Amino acid sequence: MRKNIGDPVEKNEVLAILESREIAEAKSEYLAARLTNDLQQDLFERGEKVLWERKISSEQQFLRARNEAARTKMRVDITRQKLFALGVTEAEIVGLPEQSEATLRRQEVRSPISGHVVERKVELGVAVGRDQLETELFVIADLDRVWVELAVSPDDVPLVAMGAMVSVAARAGTERTEGKVVFISPMLDRDTRLARVVAEIDNTDGIWRPGSFVTAGIEFEHRQAPLAVPAAAVVTMETGPVVFVRTPEGFAARQIKLGQSDEQTTEVVSGLREGETIAVSNTFLLKAEMLKGSAED
Repeated sequence: MRKNIGDPVEKNEVLAILESREIAEAKSEYLAARLTNDLQQDLFERGEKVLWERKISSEQQFLRARNEAARTKMRVDITRQKLFALGVTEAEIVGLPEQSEATLRRQEVRSPISGHVVERKVELGVAVGRDQLETELFVIADLDRVWVELAVSPDDVPLVAMGAMVSVAARAGTERTEGKVVFISPMLDRDTRLARVVAEIDNTDGIWRPGSFVTAGIEFEHRQAPLAVPAAAVVTMETGPVVFVRTPEGFAARQIKLGQSDEQTTEVVSGLREGETIAVSNTFLLKAEMLKGSAED
């Protein structure tokens, strides 16, 4: 066993080495078929074919030798394909004639992809394979890019498009990232009556762990706003929406006119200039102090 849970692996890296009687038999069968084929091809090319061309042997002998040569070649191809089916690589097959008999029963188990070992199902010395034995040795996952599965209401599904930008946030943390929609289910879930939408996000830093709960917003329309503020900075007063602008004396309420908004950002049409400093938190405390001051006056 070469790898443990959590270890990084590269594609084609050796994870473990098996000792297999079936592998040994398949390798031996291939080597025997290869040797027989080499001899048969040599006999045909240097013997029967030459005799036939010189009109020394009969056509029947020539055809029999040619068929035998084709049969032994086919046998080599069959045994070769059997090795491929057992997981033996091309490079290993080429090197078989130079291997010692002791190594014929060994088979290297290689990783099909790059990633990390997320599960190791066997230990050293355990029998694996057929007859209700364990057939999976490792589980390898490539988590450089992960999927986010979202549940979308039927009313909102028509607004979602393939390739749409998705902002993803962890429910219990400050992690945020963006991705793109890669799948929109054509059917609704039988129990929830919601549509399954899948977004793909980058995870090369390993922050996003499969199985975590997240919330996400899917962008269905994009428009450039000349001036916008965080939605939390806007406070509703009797006179309309205001923001608190920093002044030399502190913060003062400024009446503004709003345009379009989403959950995070609100467009300001008038009442605020670019570059002015506004309060984006504790705005309700500022509102309460302003109302208290107005009441005292």
